Formats: sequence, structure tokens, C-alpha cells
Amino acid sequence: MASSKGAVLGALIGNSVLTVIKFTAFWLTGSGAMFSEAIHSAADAANQGLLFVGIRSSERPADNAFHYGYGYDRYLFSLLSAVGIFVFGSGLTVYHGVHSALHPEPVESSWISYAVLGISLLVDGVVLAGAVRAIWAKKGSQSLFAYLRTTSDPTVAAVLLEDAVATLGVLVAAGAIALTEVTGNSLFDAIGAIAIGGMLGLVAIWLGVKNRELLLGPAIPKRIWEGVMAYLEQHPAVGKVRKPKSRVVGAGQFRFAAEIEFDGRYLGEKLVGVVDEHVANDALAEVAGRKAFAGEFGERLVTLVGDEVDEIERELRKRYPELVHVDIEAD
Repeated sequence: MASSKGAVLGALIGNSVLTVIKFTAFWLTGSGAMFSEAIHSAADAANQGLLFVGIRSSERPADNAFHYGYGYDRYLFSLLSAVGIFVFGSGLTVYHGVHSALHPEPVESSWISYAVLGISLLVDGVVLAGAVRAIWAKKGSQSLFAYLRTTSDPTVAAVLLEDAVATLGVLVAAGAIALTEVTGNSLFDAIGAIAIGGMLGLVAIWLGVKNRELLLGPAIPKRIWEGVMAYLEQHPAVGKVRKPKSRVVGAGQFRFAAEIEFDGRYLGEKLVGVVDEHVANDALAEVAGRKAFAGEFGERLVTLVGDEVDEIERELRKRYPELVHVDIEAD
């Protein structure tokens, strides 16, 4: 997931720089829309900091405390960041916009705002392009919207959406400041702030819903599920597949479990040699011989079932490397 980490780190650096620049511009101009943009960048930077911590934490290997690893940390920190965006990004921005509408103040030095917004547009555009490249490398034949809906790695999607809103927010802020300057009515500046806060709120809600879904553990992608089931149902040793289950356990990492009722005739044919060996030695004529035959046959049958289970699990992991945990049990 190097592309995810790189995209998040790039966004974190870019938004940290923009936060300082925008707050300076707000201090010089008093623009509500500029304040909204500053809060927006600060919220994005904090969010991407949480995303980066989540990625690092989720990459820790499994240990005695967590046998399936720490993959869900990515979703936990992403969920925390969504809450932060909604409360501090969207909430504070909308509050400031409403306050500016009810208590208008003059907006000054608009050329500073335009200069800062120009820099913001450039930086946000670079970050957005990096997120688009990262997603394009992962989505394969899926459409962008299909990828965003089904991905098990929400971090790059979060960067994409946040910076798409950031880029749009820059244009909204520029329009609001321009209308305020032309008309002398600071209400346009307040409306711009509220609009930016609203967009942040929508992104936060989407991230919250997506990460809740991933924390609950959705089923593996349909393509992999259908491939696994087709392999099992066509395997000569498999009679029936019972209780197949799957779930996401991390970004691009899945678990599959099922109970297998093996085909007794298929297994029996593989053990014909044991019967032939005892018949050839007239071992079945005596009670002791029959007991020895039954013991050896049972031991070899158990070994054969174990070998078949190992072969099935090994083949599924080979076909689908994303299946980091395959648990097949004999029914």
C-alpha cells in the first residue's frame, strides 16, 4: 500500500503549508470565506495525519495479541478523521459563516485573498492529481465510482474527495470574495463559507458511512467470491460446501472460511491401495488383521483429508493473493 501512504503523506504536507498561509490571509483580510478555507485546510491536514497514523498502525504484523493483525486500525483512524472533519471542519466553518451573515464585518485587502487562493489552487491541484494517479493504478477495469463504492482501502479515496472539495472550495471562496468586493455586501462571503462547510460535511458523512461498513467486515468482492465458490464446487474431492463466509480484514486483505463435506467415493478410490495390500496378504481373514486394516485405513483417511484441505487452501491463496486467511474445515 505504498501508493496510499505516499498520497496521504503528500496531502498532509501540502495542507499543512496551506493552513498556515490561509490563516495568515484571514488575519490580514477578515474574510469569512478565507477563514472557511483555512479551517478546511486545517481539517484536511488533521484528517490526513490520522490517516497516516492509521496506515502505519495497520501495517503491523499479526502477533499473539491480535492473530489476524491490525488491519482494522486503518478504518478506525479513518472514522475518527471523518468525525473530526464533520465537527471541526464542517461545523466550525458553517458556524463562522452564519455568524458572518448575522454580524457582517468589512472584508479588506482582497488581493491577498486572491494570491492565497491561487497558491491553494495550485497545491490542491497537485495533491488531487497524485490521488487520482494512485486510484487509477488500483482500480483496474472498474469505473472511478465503482472503485470508491467497493474499495477496502478508503485512505486514497478520502484524499481524493477531500482535495476535490478543496479545489472546488477555492473556486467558491474566490467567487464569494469577488462578489463581496463588487457589491460591497459581505453576505456573499458568508454564503461562500457556509457552502464550503456544507461540502466538508458531505465528505465527512461519506467517510463515516464507508468506514463503518469496513469496520463491520463486509464480504469479499464478488469477483473473488464467485471464483472461490466455483473452484470449490468443481474440485473432485468436494461433495458439498457448507456455511461459506468471508469478510474484509484490512486494506486489500480478505478472509474466507467454509466447511467442506468431502466426497467419500473420491477419497475411497485414493485408498484402494491400502485394501489391496491387506487382501494380498490375507490379513483380513483374522480379527487382528481386520483391526490392523481398520486402524491403518482410518489413519490414512484422516491424513488424506488433511492433505486435501491443505491443497485447497494453498491453491486458493495462489489464485487470490488477497486471501490472507483461508480456513477450510472438514464437515
